[in-house]
Parts: sequence; C-alpha cells; structure tokens
Amino acid sequence: MKEIPVLLYHNIGNYPEEMMEDGLLPETFEKQMAFLAENDYRIVPLEQAVAHLNGLAELPPKSIAITIDGGYEDAFTHVLPVLGKYNFPATFFIPPGFIGEERSIKGHPIKCLNWSALEDIAHDGMEVGLLAYDGMGIRHHYDEQVVKDSIANSLNIMRNKIVGEIRYCAFKEGVPGTSLWKFTQSLGFQAVFTQCPTNQPATPSAIGRIQIDDDDHNIFLTKISTTYLFFKDKPSWKYIRRYHMDKMVHRFSETWNRMTRTRN
Repeated sequence: MKEIPVLLYHNIGNYPEEMMEDGLLPETFEKQMAFLAENDYRIVPLEQAVAHLNGLAELPPKSIAITIDGGYEDAFTHVLPVLGKYNFPATFFIPPGFIGEERSIKGHPIKCLNWSALEDIAHDGMEVGLLAYDGMGIRHHYDEQVVKDSIANSLNIMRNKIVGEIRYCAFKEGVPGTSLWKFTQSLGFQAVFTQCPTNQPATPSAIGRIQIDDDDHNIFLTKISTTYLFFKDKPSWKYIRRYHMDKMVHRFSETWNRMTRTRN
C-alpha cells in the first residue's frame, strides 16, 4: 500500500465541551505521542509521506505523519513542547488571515497564533503549510475563482512572513477538482491534504487525513491501524457512517474500558 496514515489534529486544550467536537485534551495528546514513541512508530515529515505515495521512496511499516490544523495558540503551548520532547516532526497548516486574531468554535472564541510563535514553530524544525480558504471546506458547492483568489492572497501573506518553502496546502474537507489542483501546482504546492473520506484513492491532489478527535485510546489504536488505512477512503465508508457502525465501535470501546476499570 503506497500510503501511510497522516493524522489530523485540531484544537488541543482544556476547552468547554461544546468546543471539543474536533478537539483533544492535552493529556490525551501526550499519551498518544508517548505510545507512538514507546512502540517504535516512525514519525516522518510530509515530504517522506508524499515521496512514498509517489513511489519515490519506501517507508517501513509503522510509519506515520502528523499534521495540526487551525493555527490556534494551543499549537504552540500544548503541541510543540510534546512534539519536541519526542523529536517528532509535524506540519502546521495555518490560515494566515487569523494570525494574531481569534477564531470561533461553536460560538466560543479561541486564540490564534501570532507571527512570533509561528516563527518559533518553524525554527524548531516544524513545517508550515497553508490551511486554504480561511479554514473552510470545499466538500459542497463552492465558487472556484473565490477559492483560487483566497489561496493566492493567503500564500502571498505567508511568503512575506515565513522563511522557507510552503510546499503543502490543506482543506478542512473536500477534494479539489482538476482545475483547482492545477492551480495549486502552479503556485508551487506539491500536494493537497484534506480529511477522509475522499471516496477515491490517495493521490498528491487529494490525500485524505485521519482526524484524531477522541480521548478513547482504543479508538486511537484503531485509527492508526493498517485496517483503518485500507478502508478510510473507500466509497463503502459512507455506509459505515449511514448505519452508525463507527458509533457502535465507540460504544463497544467505552464498554470495554468500563469493564477493564471495574476489573482492576
């Protein structure tokens, strides 16, 4: 299989429950990174993941890439120190229009990175990519020219502020069409990342990432497995969601955790 799991994290912090639909507690993130380190997973930069996908390199089993979306301040306070502790590379996808500002999650404000913190992230050896279209998705109908203009303007801002190449672009969700993909290539992007399921095999124009948003460790183990990687972008995934099979797995895991705690 010419693909490795590319994990997608969003906000990581102690936020109100309604803000945590896509979020993770800091202690959970620490536990997950410790597990990867202690169990000989190889955390690779996106450059190696893309080369592997293109058949230009061969990565060993248990290779994983990590991406952080949103440009939130917690990427600096809660994520960067943990990645540094384990010497893990990662790519931080940033919507530059929100740098130094606030975004909103479920009506609650959340602080974003400032340029100084972003520079520190880059200086620590992390890669910075563009979270395109101001962090909005292109899963449903969208005005392609508006999206192109947004990408071009955002990239100009980042190139004026960030030292080094900006090689990768990401969308919250949705797969770019042929025209949009060619446009991103013309700007120098080598690959586009999105959220699975994409309902198509992974190619540099649309690499589906696995969102990690559950504090349940068993769910994490499932999502980094080769079985999950095999099914994540298959058209059959919509039936898994339609018949709530994913929720059944969550309930089984929660029951198993309760039984284990009781037994101990």
